[in-house]
Amino acid sequence: MRPMIGEWDMRGHLRALGRLMRILGHLLKGVVLTALSGGGDAGAEKRRCIRHAWYDRLLTLCGVHVQVLGNPPEQPALVVANHVSWLDVALLGAALDPAFLSKAEVGRWPVIGWLARRHETRFIERGGHQSAALAEALQAGLAAGERPVVFPEGTTSHGGGVRRFYPRLFAAVAGTGYPVQPVALDYERPAGEGTPVAFIGNQGLLANLWRLLQRPQTRVSLHFLAPLDSTRRDRRELAEASRTAIVQALGVPAEPLSSPDRARRGAGKA
Repeated sequence: MRPMIGEWDMRGHLRALGRLMRILGHLLKGVVLTALSGGGDAGAEKRRCIRHAWYDRLLTLCGVHVQVLGNPPEQPALVVANHVSWLDVALLGAALDPAFLSKAEVGRWPVIGWLARRHETRFIERGGHQSAALAEALQAGLAAGERPVVFPEGTTSHGGGVRRFYPRLFAAVAGTGYPVQPVALDYERPAGEGTPVAFIGNQGLLANLWRLLQRPQTRVSLHFLAPLDSTRRDRRELAEASRTAIVQALGVPAEPLSSPDRARRGAGKA
């Protein structure tokens, strides 16, 4: 005899509650380990190991099963990916320990800002010179041997298509020789529908998290595609080539910017 719909809902809520309690403990553990890792270059390797293990464990606690296809870059490269969920950061963090960018105000948040600073996040000030500041931060990261990540769509989408990539995010590498590494984040999608855990519209973070935690499991494939040579390409060519590669890997249409998901327009970076 099949369980009634109400029984499934109760199971989902209990599953989410249990997972949430474990995640809160995991967050506390991350703070403690970071505090004990030491400062400067001496603690950098410890923090790298902490980040990788922390992201990996977070995905497990969220019921996310990940398949990595292709080879993550070992050398400095600009990593670009389609953007579906806040989970994208954890997925890429577990797969290749990249460098993340963030709005400057995040660095002033209690606890979160401290963690971001300790884990080498680069901050960007908002304003008229934001594009120049972004390019400088990306170039500084590449010169330091990092693999900075940007989400060139500038916002999350439902996962059933890939929006236009903003060329300005590629200005830091155009003509430099640093490769662009496209990554296709392929969340499971019911036939003809979007991704069930997509973070779009007016949905709040807590509501989206609760929806994710109720699910028995969520499957995601990360496709590390062929790197793009930036030596003889301008920023528009790099943007279009990256998007085309990701669209083809996902097997979804390239879609124009549409109104339902505009609410999550951001700075195009984690």
